[in-house]
Amino acid sequence: KQWYQRRVAITAGVLILHLKRFIFDDAAKSCQKLLKEIDFNIDMTISDDMMSAIGTTLTAERRYHLFGVVYHHGSHATGGHYSAMVYHPYIQCWVNADDDKVVHQDDNAVLKHIPGRSAYLLFYKRVA
Repeated sequence: KQWYQRRVAITAGVLILHLKRFIFDDAAKSCQKLLKEIDFNIDMTISDDMMSAIGTTLTAERRYHLFGVVYHHGSHATGGHYSAMVYHPYIQCWVNADDDKVVHQDDNAVLKHIPGRSAYLLFYKRVA
């Protein structure tokens, strides 16, 4: 496994995580898609060890709840398709928007690894 870590100084009301899915390949002189599966959760806590020294004194609790995901479909950086899942609080379920198809989904559909579909942007809302 590979890990990439940054420290956080302050926490925002909305946290958007951009997952690095594309890299420039010097040998091929083109952009390539990273196909590695990345696990994420519906609920997330930013612990003290992820905070900078300044950040640990500013906020007591840093709990977040996932409310949106943008996916890239396809195995190449130069093509593909995007779709999104957004949590709808009034009907209390996920809505999958894929062009003109809009369907209700459960939590498992958001987190499930599907070949060719990669989470690209994660949208979290602070709950505490």
